[in-house]
Amino acid sequence: MRVFVTGAVGFVGGWLQAELRQNGHTVVPAPGPEELDITDREGLARWLAQTGDLPEAIVHLAGMAFAPDARDYPGEAFRVNVGGTLALFEALRLVGIKPAVLVTGSSDVYGLPRSRDLPLGETAPLAPNHPYALSKVAQEAVAIEASARYGFPVVVTRSFNHAGPGQRPVFVIPAMARRVVAMQRGDRTSIPAGNVDVRRDLTDVRDVVRAYRLLLERAADGSAPAALVVNVASGEAVSIRSIIDQLCELAGVPPRIEMDASLVRADDPVEICGDSSLLTRLTGWRPAIPLRTTLIDVLAEASGV
Repeated sequence: MRVFVTGAVGFVGGWLQAELRQNGHTVVPAPGPEELDITDREGLARWLAQTGDLPEAIVHLAGMAFAPDARDYPGEAFRVNVGGTLALFEALRLVGIKPAVLVTGSSDVYGLPRSRDLPLGETAPLAPNHPYALSKVAQEAVAIEASARYGFPVVVTRSFNHAGPGQRPVFVIPAMARRVVAMQRGDRTSIPAGNVDVRRDLTDVRDVVRAYRLLLERAADGSAPAALVVNVASGEAVSIRSIIDQLCELAGVPPRIEMDASLVRADDPVEICGDSSLLTRLTGWRPAIPLRTTLIDVLAEASGV
């Protein structure tokens, strides 16, 4: 299958391209934002048309992915997350094709879940409470409307936290790994952190892109519903404190945590955990990479190994 990928230069994009190629698909990565603005409908149409054979499927990764960035620049979050998704579907209509499209969304659309609602299934109420989450709800709506109105086979993922080598250090796992390495090298005596007792559903990025591939294949061959929203989650929650403890154990340093008020988010949910049973029923997917393996690989990257 010939798969076009937007946001191909990002963290998930690199892993996804490898996953697709290893499973026999041809990948055509979109140019980076310095060459192609994801909100440029005509530019997207030219990219789609000038590459030769047209795509049989598209994975739409491009957009703002870090919630604090969206808090600082809400207009830009809506421009790229919502406007970019709309421009992509309009570009496909200009070219005159209807490939399967997988749009990567976020579990942030669920907002601050109550403990009795965990693990969160796809029917859980949406309660976005910050600009990033709001932009992802709107992005979902654009994709589902494109399926309903124009007949695109669409999958929207609600992806829970994921990590792995190559992730920006603004995210919690690589950030903590770097602080642990600094302590290992004697550059600091403690590990600054925010609310370390919150619990998060965490999946290795390599398992996440495998889920994306499987979902895309189902959408392309017609074995998935025409408009599908599906969680991508491990189904288990782990505390940030536990992650720090494991990183410190791996690095051979004591887990001395220093609370830093500037790192605490007042609206952080106590626990987030997703139900991925729909994904499993559709594709057979289950997470295969243990958290410890993820942490070993991220720590090695932080150490420059």
